[in-house]
Amino acid sequence: MKKEENLFEVVYDQDHELEQSDIVELFDENGVAVKFNIIANLELDEQEYAILSNVDDEEEVLIFKVMEENDEFVFESIENEEELDAVIEAYNELLDEEDTEE
Repeated sequence: MKKEENLFEVVYDQDHELEQSDIVELFDENGVAVKFNIIANLELDEQEYAILSNVDDEEEVLIFKVMEENDEFVFESIENEEELDAVIEAYNELLDEEDTEE
């Protein structure tokens, strides 16, 4: 998968006021927009990552590096399998910590 462009959708409320949203819109290889919930952001080795789940299919989970380019945030695919495994492990540890706090 190549670096994605134009990944964020600005969400407005009914009065067209900017609204905080944990939903982003990603475009698939055919240019079709798909909405994803940001279920977690985490930092690992000074790199920020976003973990997303499909709004319509919560079993579809994607993990991206969060990069800043020209004052905009861009999601970038993780090509390195070891890096991806480290992010998954860090996320699982985060979930375990939340479970023990409850």
